[in-house]
Amino acid sequence: MLNLLNVVAASSAIFLAFLVAAVRQDTNKAANRWLATFLLLVGLFMLDDSLVVYGIYRQYPASFGIFSALIFALAPPFYFTVSKFVATDRKPRWRDIWHFVPALLFLLLSLPFLFSPNAVKLEVLATLDSPLSWPEKVLLLLVVAQILAYLFFCFQKLARYRRNLENVTASPAAVRLDWLWYFLWGLLGMAVVWFVELFVFPTPYAEAGWYALFYFVAIYVLGYFALRQKEVFPYPQGEAVAIYEILEKDAPLGEERRVLLNDERRNALKTILLQKMEIQKTYLDPDLNLPALALQMGLSVHEMSELINIGFGENFAQFVNRYRVEESKRLLLSEKHAHLNMLGIAFEAGFNSKTAFNTVFKKMTGVSPTEFRKK
Repeated sequence: MLNLLNVVAASSAIFLAFLVAAVRQDTNKAANRWLATFLLLVGLFMLDDSLVVYGIYRQYPASFGIFSALIFALAPPFYFTVSKFVATDRKPRWRDIWHFVPALLFLLLSLPFLFSPNAVKLEVLATLDSPLSWPEKVLLLLVVAQILAYLFFCFQKLARYRRNLENVTASPAAVRLDWLWYFLWGLLGMAVVWFVELFVFPTPYAEAGWYALFYFVAIYVLGYFALRQKEVFPYPQGEAVAIYEILEKDAPLGEERRVLLNDERRNALKTILLQKMEIQKTYLDPDLNLPALALQMGLSVHEMSELINIGFGENFAQFVNRYRVEESKRLLLSEKHAHLNMLGIAFEAGFNSKTAFNTVFKKMTGVSPTEFRKK
């Protein structure tokens, strides 16, 4: 049963790779292409195990070893998936090729075996029911080490992105990529499971184990969220580049690479911005973000970011949500708006969801909106 489940999981991964690459052409195109590549490789490696278990390679030994020769190509595509989700403007660079050097070297070293006679491959297949040799263990340890290293870099990149999101949007929940964060932990779990499979079980290639169920669930969870993820950065190219640069910075507020606004101009712009927020109530727009506010102010994205960070000592989310919370307080105490429930209050104050409203309100006031209204 588990062997069959492993085949289904492998086929599903390959089919999901096709869906992600072919269907999601409207959003996050570069990220989805890399994700499709990753899913395809995962499906092929799982299928490779099944072809061993069901004896297909013994019938067609010439094909044995092709998928295994690509094993060092598994980690880089997922790293580029994360990179493209958090920076959709990032152009390919020549140095990115270095990520695939281990895969290319291993492929070149595998060529003699790939073109060896069928008799040689059948001899190797006959040994797969035996415990791993030391050279095989060393090779697989290198693969596991590579996967863990790339997972570390993925965690690092995604954590920095999530940490800096409030510099560009007051509603980060929709673009926090929580599903990708949780899936990174799932991949870490899969790597641990694979390690156990290889180094704890005496004959890892004999039969599919309980890990097949784990792989099956993980593949469908990843495919589900990948197909549902909306565009992360729906900005024009120039703005996307500026947003990427802001998100890549990991410095405290006000520590810009260079100051774009002198004190005189900054103070004048602060006055204009305060009038826009207090009189025009720009913060009531639930889709307000840093590029949109910069456009209204006639500033570049970097200048707008500096104005808020240095001029007010806040990030974008803190600056905008402070006004929204004050507006929601007024609405909660207003008899005219007593008929509104919390969702209605949230929308009237400029929040785009009840969850975001409750979270921000309690963070800034120390009490929930419901408790505030009661008091």
